[in-house]
Amino acid sequence: MALDPRWLAREGLSPSILSGWIGLAGPYDFLPIEEEEVRPVFFYPNSPPESQPVKYVSASAPPALLMASRNDTVVNPERNTGGLAQKLRAAGVPARDVYFSRTNHGTLVGAFAKVLSSLAPVADEVEMFVNNTPHRHPAAKASAQ
Repeated sequence: MALDPRWLAREGLSPSILSGWIGLAGPYDFLPIEEEEVRPVFFYPNSPPESQPVKYVSASAPPALLMASRNDTVVNPERNTGGLAQKLRAAGVPARDVYFSRTNHGTLVGAFAKVLSSLAPVADEVEMFVNNTPHRHPAAKASAQ
């Protein structure tokens, strides 16, 4: 949604209204799909090439915080998180990729819960990103409140 303008355009908006975006263990560049058990989720081999967020990187993309687990066996963190972060930075977009060693694909999101927060400081990373990312459109923010 933050990179592919088609989604926000349906609501008369564009990614330029976003001050930033956060991705967690996201499938940003997953074709061809190597993991057999994941293929049905994305209708592989009939996954459309335009389903790849990495294809929509541009210099106008909003800043990104991308978090992944080093132990993710569902979504390859190097290929997806690392590859997208690298491509964003190459386009001049601020992008921070953070990797955690004590989580997996499911527990990365679970680490937001107090009971699992010791696995990874995901909430702290989000708070830091939100507090330190400049607002691109202060007027849009004020009208949304």
